[in-house]
Amino acid sequence: MRKLALLAFLLGATIQLTAQNTDAGLSGKDLYENARTYLQKGDYANAIMVYNQAIQVEPKNLIYRRELAHAYFLQGDMTHAEAMVKPLLKAEEADPETYLVACKIYMKMNNSEEAKTAINNGIEKFPKQGELYEQKGQLYTSLKNYKEAAEVWEKGIEKDPAYYMNYYNLTKSYYFNKQYLWAIIYAEHFVTMESFSSRSEEMKKMMFESYKFLFAELNNLEIKKKSTKAPKEPDTFNECYLQVLDNLKNTVTGGVTTENLTMLRVRFLLEWNKNYAKSFPMELIDYQQRMILNGFFDAYNTWLFGRLENENSVKNWTQKNAVLMNSFDKYFRANKLQPKLDQYYHH
Repeated sequence: MRKLALLAFLLGATIQLTAQNTDAGLSGKDLYENARTYLQKGDYANAIMVYNQAIQVEPKNLIYRRELAHAYFLQGDMTHAEAMVKPLLKAEEADPETYLVACKIYMKMNNSEEAKTAINNGIEKFPKQGELYEQKGQLYTSLKNYKEAAEVWEKGIEKDPAYYMNYYNLTKSYYFNKQYLWAIIYAEHFVTMESFSSRSEEMKKMMFESYKFLFAELNNLEIKKKSTKAPKEPDTFNECYLQVLDNLKNTVTGGVTTENLTMLRVRFLLEWNKNYAKSFPMELIDYQQRMILNGFFDAYNTWLFGRLENENSVKNWTQKNAVLMNSFDKYFRANKLQPKLDQYYHH
């Protein structure tokens, strides 16, 4: 009897302590933040438990339910993940992240039709959310529909040019498909938005290599021009961009280096401003010009390409120009590229 009495006392104390903790200020928001902390640590079991507690406090909060579905997804429990996210897709307050999570869950379940339905509904509801197009492109990639994936990511850039991951995906797509002009343009977009990561290093390398391949192609075209009639005047963005590079290809005689690429890119800006800037305004090109006006273009190009060419040389250059590089670093971190709408030219 004493043991039973002690057990009853302990159980009552536990229940009372739990109630006291709830009364002490563990609101739905507090529990949600705690669950996010567990999630970031990879402690999915605790995250799921605490998200469930947050839902008990605020049962109508869609965000808590969505995040719980995501936690189940990360844990690998697709049965509970789908059960949690499916009703949310019918809710009027469903946000872009709800459709993203649903698409990921259905992709993991190899249910491509439901994944398509979820992401297409999301895009229909939020047509200017770049991350939805990025996820739809990932869905097409998983189905080996690479052309459709690239088209979706392009649409994402057109609708939401400030979302950076579509540039990343397209850079890789165009680089491996030997469309070097757009690999260069999109890689530079990406590294001026996400600048200090392993992905940015990957993009800088593809950009540098793309310049090499592109100028090899331009030199081959020069040989072909001698045996054909004169080409028509360029009138699209692609044609005008390539025409300027073609006019300047002698700048990189002897191979592509950081030094001659910097010179090439300065001369490109001069010719572009003179002939095409009004017809084809682009924030990236304006961004490069601001680098020149602020005296950082050499430092910027060294940051872009230097380590890819010769790491010892760039270390020496950086040491000799330490004050400049520090000033550039502060400027660059404080002035990320912000691409603008209505400047989309890749059709």
